Amino acid sequence: IYILINDYIKLSYETNNLINLNINSINRITNEHNVLTIELEKKQIPKNKKLKIKEDFINLKLPEEFKLIETHKELYLHGMEQKNCVYTRRREIEDGLSAIYSLNYEGGVYTLEIFKRKNKFAIKEIKAKYNEFANKEVINFVEKSLKAV
Repeated sequence: IYILINDYIKLSYETNNLINLNINSINRITNEHNVLTIELEKKQIPKNKKLKIKEDFINLKLPEEFKLIETHKELYLHGMEQKNCVYTRRREIEDGLSAIYSLNYEGGVYTLEIFKRKNKFAIKEIKAKYNEFANKEVINFVEKSLKAV
């Protein structure tokens, strides 16, 4: 518990947050610690550093439901919101192998990775929140949209 308290104090200092003196349980300090850890991680992501996305993906004309994720911060925050590890794909993006899109379709938000194969765009991976599989209707919508470009 000493390490947890010590970490919490350091995190409070590093994130410029006041130390909460009304904590009276291990669960509460653990939660406070985790919130500050996330806040610190967000601050460490380059604010407006653009991802080096291959022109093919930038020029891709997709319907308005698709949003190209263009910065390190957007990629990181999308992963946080979707509870997935999409930020680990930044190397593939910057190597020109794929691009990540946020897809808003019929009330759901999906993480979509697109790659180019034989001069055609294809789905590498599409997942709902918590890495759940997308349903067939969503996959069909994406495939149809990619064929139209």
